[in-house]
Amino acid sequence: MSFPFFGEEFTFTQPDGARLPVRGWGDQNQAVFETLDGYTVTRDPITGFYQYATVDADASELLPTGVRPGVAEPRHLGLKDGVRISREAAAAMAEVGVGLPEPWWKTRRQQVKGAKRAMAMANVFAAPPARQTIGDYAGLCLLVEFSDMPGTIPRDEVDAFCNQPGYGGFGNNGSVYDYFLDNSVGKLRYATIVAPYYTARHPRAYYTNPAAPYGQRARELIREALAYHVAQGFDFGGLTTDVEDHVYATSVFYAGNRVNNWSEGLWPHASRLLTPYPVAPGVRAYDYQITDIGSALTLGTYCHENGHMLCDFPDLYDYGAPGIQSGGIGSYCLMCAGGNANRRNPVQICAYLKHQAGWANSVTPITTGLTAQAPAGTNDFFVYARNAVEYFILENRQRSGRDAALPDSGLAIWHVDELGSNNNEQMTPGSHYECSLEQADGQFDLEHGQHAGDEKDLFHAGWRDRFADSTTPSSKWWDGTASGLDVYGIGPTGTQMTFSANRPA
Repeated sequence: MSFPFFGEEFTFTQPDGARLPVRGWGDQNQAVFETLDGYTVTRDPITGFYQYATVDADASELLPTGVRPGVAEPRHLGLKDGVRISREAAAAMAEVGVGLPEPWWKTRRQQVKGAKRAMAMANVFAAPPARQTIGDYAGLCLLVEFSDMPGTIPRDEVDAFCNQPGYGGFGNNGSVYDYFLDNSVGKLRYATIVAPYYTARHPRAYYTNPAAPYGQRARELIREALAYHVAQGFDFGGLTTDVEDHVYATSVFYAGNRVNNWSEGLWPHASRLLTPYPVAPGVRAYDYQITDIGSALTLGTYCHENGHMLCDFPDLYDYGAPGIQSGGIGSYCLMCAGGNANRRNPVQICAYLKHQAGWANSVTPITTGLTAQAPAGTNDFFVYARNAVEYFILENRQRSGRDAALPDSGLAIWHVDELGSNNNEQMTPGSHYECSLEQADGQFDLEHGQHAGDEKDLFHAGWRDRFADSTTPSSKWWDGTASGLDVYGIGPTGTQMTFSANRPA
């Protein structure tokens, strides 16, 4: 799956047709899988079978043992459960990925990041203007069925899932349009043009063939569908494009359930076409996400992937060492694990990314003597900045509505370094997150990969009501120098929270 998965159950198919239930951690670039009783498995490249795994001497690679699950009891063979490669090896593997072309949105994001890096090195305080995602946008949704696997969810239902205000089908809290409208407090109106079903040229097995390089048949299928719709005169002219004429977002649903093992065939993923595909004058399809439609539509994965394509949002989870990796910012943001707790009602996007997208209702600088009222769910943020790239941003998050699946309620304090990476959980001056949640209990459970968040993470009266240079966690900058930020007198958790900052001398 392109969307990250944390302990999710899958059923793999062995070459002899045997079914293998597994539990997995990771995403499309790097993943690890265990049998349901906790023994790591890996695919033998010679036989194609998933076998119990051990690890090589330097913990850089999982090695097949030659024993398939179900043939013998692993404990009788002296095998260890839960084996993993090292964090460093896993991070390197995730960086290389599985051969899929890197999506174009990452290039756009790196261009902005490069400009900010140059300004930080020049000690320029003002940040360069980011690409704000406000106004009317239109993405594309392609529907594909096969001669031997017709679509089971009608186009009208998919259109309602994408666009209908107040949509409640399959238990979802609104439509994709609603999700982005609410997160942006009305600043982004994201419509999706849903094309009619296209029947693929070949039976499904052609596209799911595990012998074909991963992503190749998916790209072939997408180009087929685009060519068909262009030939039929379908109007692609309303799609929103970037300055390169690339359509921001193309989502593809194919009929049926996922039948492939990880990184094979049509296993869900996000990537781009090898070359942009022209569908109208000045309109070229490029980035895409593709997944099985199954028997239900859910917001979590769809919104996460459109957050990438539409807004250039980064992943805020750790790509490295699946199963023992850090937790990123956990379930406090859609772009980490915030869509996993309830995929029909994913949590909101964090203040850092909302601010970047231009969705803030207000941004109040934290100054000496400030006494603030922080309402929840209104995108009213409070910022204390060191320079263009490192700052603290505060928001009130309450476990209700779109945030019903949050682990905690209270004042969320984010430490941002836009030049960091959420692969880096070391919490050192040179290696730290791009966006960190300052967890009120000071245990750094997210960085240590303990869980995706708990009821001790956010600040409020009766628990932790101060955040300063002298507290744990502290408000020091990443280089260890005192920031001078002192947030104190944090009030009870609620839809309106109060706090004071930086006592007058």
